[in-house]
Amino acid sequence: MSEESDFREVEQLIKSFIEEARLELRQRWEKWTIDLSQNEIHEVVGALLARQLTLARQMAQCPPIWNGHIAPIILRAMADVFISLAWVLKNPLDRSRKFVLYGLGQAVLQLEHRKSQIADREPTAEEKMLIEASKAWINSQRFSFLTEVNVGSWSGITTRQMAEEAGCVDFYNYVYNPFSACAHSMWHHVARYNLRQCANPLHQYHQVPEDPDLSIDPHNFYLAAKYLEKTFHAFDETFSIKVDVPSAYDHLCEGLDRLSARNTEQETGGSD
Repeated sequence: MSEESDFREVEQLIKSFIEEARLELRQRWEKWTIDLSQNEIHEVVGALLARQLTLARQMAQCPPIWNGHIAPIILRAMADVFISLAWVLKNPLDRSRKFVLYGLGQAVLQLEHRKSQIADREPTAEEKMLIEASKAWINSQRFSFLTEVNVGSWSGITTRQMAEEAGCVDFYNYVYNPFSACAHSMWHHVARYNLRQCANPLHQYHQVPEDPDLSIDPHNFYLAAKYLEKTFHAFDETFSIKVDVPSAYDHLCEGLDRLSARNTEQETGGSD
């Protein structure tokens, strides 16, 4: 993206992608038959679809993070959403309830930690408001004294096992697991991105810390769109939903291909 025209085209691609992706989500929700006797399914699945869209949109709106430092953190979160949703969709009612109860239990645990932190002093007005707001949110869904606190995995199994049961272990192996290195700042990420070889031979060419600037790579935007499309597809397949609005992912791919072709042509001077 070296030319000003390229940046303008990418800006338009971002705007169009967000508008079309939001339209896709809205139409899916409208076409989905709601069963209020199983409200947990609709709320959990709907929330995860919307979360995936939010992550993709945030990626799209922030080109400076389309690099190896930050983009994998967002993409890892999107992989987590997809695997969770894919696993829930295999048994929607039971697994949606597990998802909700685990989240409420964590909210209760956080509330108790906060109350314990200030137990030996008078809480400030702000702290009182925070505690009351947290209690009100929990109690609006289920009484806090009836909520279990589970300190393990919300699903009761590992993420890899979830992926295996949901039939997406390849996605775990080639997306979730590799991007975890960046999300958790593991050695095989920080050694590549935050160390460089010392130029002094007397220091035996040891590694020294570095904070390198990386160029913007639209491929990371493409991956976010791809994972959103994958999430939409899993939903459509499970509930037999067919939308009749343009695909944000398809339009983005067309735009990126067009931009790439033009840049290639400019680099080669238009020759074959």
